[in-house]
Amino acid sequence: MSTSNVSPRLARSDRALAASRDGFWERHLRSGEAWYSERFLQMFGFAADGPGPIHARIHPDDLGGLRDAYRHALQHCASFECEVRLLDGAGHWRWVRGRAQVWVDEHGQPELVAGSVTDMHREKIALLALEEQSRRLEAQVHERTEHLAAALTLAEERRLEAERANAAKTRFLAHISHEIRTPLNGVLGLNELALRVAHSEDQRRYLEQARASGQTLLQVISDVLDLSRIESGHHDLRPKPFDLAHAMASTMRALMPLAGGRDLVLQFDYEGPAHWVRGDEGAIRQIVTNLLGNALKFTAQGRVTLQVQVAPASSGSAAVTVAVSDTGPGIAADRQAKVFEPFVQGEAGNGQSGAGLGLAIAQSLARTMGGTLGLHCPPAGGTVFTLALQLPVADTPAPAEPDLPPAGPPGLAWLVYPEPSAGDWLARRLTRLGWRCAVLPDPGTALSRAQAGERPDLVLLAEPALAAGLDLLPLRAALPAAVLRLLIRPDWHDPVLEAQARQLQVLPLVAPLTPMQLARITAVPGSGHPSGLRQPNPVLQANAEVLLVEDNPVNQLVGQEFLKALGLRVRLANDGGGALVACTENPPALVLMDLQMPGMDGLTATQRLHEMQRDGLWPGAPIVALTAHASPADHAACRAAGMSGMLTKPLSLDMLRQQLPRWLS
Repeated sequence: MSTSNVSPRLARSDRALAASRDGFWERHLRSGEAWYSERFLQMFGFAADGPGPIHARIHPDDLGGLRDAYRHALQHCASFECEVRLLDGAGHWRWVRGRAQVWVDEHGQPELVAGSVTDMHREKIALLALEEQSRRLEAQVHERTEHLAAALTLAEERRLEAERANAAKTRFLAHISHEIRTPLNGVLGLNELALRVAHSEDQRRYLEQARASGQTLLQVISDVLDLSRIESGHHDLRPKPFDLAHAMASTMRALMPLAGGRDLVLQFDYEGPAHWVRGDEGAIRQIVTNLLGNALKFTAQGRVTLQVQVAPASSGSAAVTVAVSDTGPGIAADRQAKVFEPFVQGEAGNGQSGAGLGLAIAQSLARTMGGTLGLHCPPAGGTVFTLALQLPVADTPAPAEPDLPPAGPPGLAWLVYPEPSAGDWLARRLTRLGWRCAVLPDPGTALSRAQAGERPDLVLLAEPALAAGLDLLPLRAALPAAVLRLLIRPDWHDPVLEAQARQLQVLPLVAPLTPMQLARITAVPGSGHPSGLRQPNPVLQANAEVLLVEDNPVNQLVGQEFLKALGLRVRLANDGGGALVACTENPPALVLMDLQMPGMDGLTATQRLHEMQRDGLWPGAPIVALTAHASPADHAACRAAGMSGMLTKPLSLDMLRQQLPRWLS
């Protein structure tokens, strides 16, 4: 651009320069003369004669870049722009942005350099601070990312380590369970055999204490395995439809023998419309078993009560509340918060044995099912444990005994109970069904009132009223039209009275009774039996031969004697290979197969026997596992091998008496 083309309107240019926020300068390249606008001088506090050599006021770190841009512009007669730090008149470094243009003469040679300077110190400082903050943040993010990556790597290593430890613990517990159960089978089995031949009361007392100690040890083993499975997350729920009332009543029945010989009343009640629900019946039974077991353990006299309440909840669901209460010593306030922790017992120093795992297992199972388990200790004493669940309602299946005649209408019921409070409890349940009830203290009172002309429709004789030598004939003769029932515990045993009762149509009912059993309490059975009637023990196949496959000599002895006591013939095999030979030489009616044996184990032997059966080399027979292994994986392995069932050591005579008819009836 030529200098000869400069506009003559200087006045207008001066006004424009004065109004601008930038400072302007110009330098003649040949003469070296420099000019600075008034605004330039004011901006940086320079005197009227200017700043002097400008390169001396450029920060050393910025000077090289400015010189390069300046030379490039001179060489190409172009413009340039740069940001530098300028030393102002007060001696402070100020960030400025400079823009300049090289002007040429009429020959096209550089003649002038003119430009403007903008004070950008505040903006630049703010930008630099922002960039520094950004760098610091990036560094922090990078550092924390590295730390997070390291933490995640460490966490993954710890997770794998925990899984390995968990797997090792599971293997250890399964192994130690087997190693303890195997000799314990011998201890308890020989103890039971010794009880059968003991002559003196002292011998029986010592043996009973030994058996109780062994059973406590067995329960501890089971509890430790249960807690281990729950804590490792391997407890899978198995929901299915089931009768909640029947499940709760049968759970209490199973524990009633623990109350034998004590001044202890067991009470049961069930309120609500929904009997059939969908859930894990086994887990719910285990919770209630632990709660009832604790109540029976710590309550020497008084009452233990199981109350079930069912109410409609959300659509298709029922709110289930199960309360187990007792009149025992209760739990001190400072221990109540700890009773759900593993290895903590409710009351220290009470002389009761156990590992203190039952409540921890119960609470863990309740949480697994989405429920809660709470504790309340009333001021009057005792404890109340409350299980709260929400379960889907299931359809009630068709009755198993459709030919059973309908029950008679409610009328007057006599409840013969020496303990009035126990009779009042059952009376309240019958009253809800429309019965009028009277509680009588003994059969003699009932006979006197009957002879005086009173005519009840139902007479329930509770087990505590069934004294030795009781004759039911006078009462039946006085009340020929009434329905008479014996209300007994599962372990009640009086063959003489029971035989007379059946002859007189005084049928036994096993307590506690479900709502369905109460509703049909007056039904008279024909070919079938109404629910709740005591059933005779199933009869084993006479003189059937059982092959006992067992490598432990003590367990061989126990198994032989138990089976002989049940009227069965027994042959022995020491391992799986011996079982194959024994089955082909003389096929047995049943094979009891140990799993862990030297040589051929029980699972392999079972598979070989089924192959022989398919090839026509063996006619076949039920094969039942007889093992100290008790995990779900062991059960699954037995089923996969083709076993018909599984019996877990330690064995008892009662267990064999109840279970063997499934395969030898």
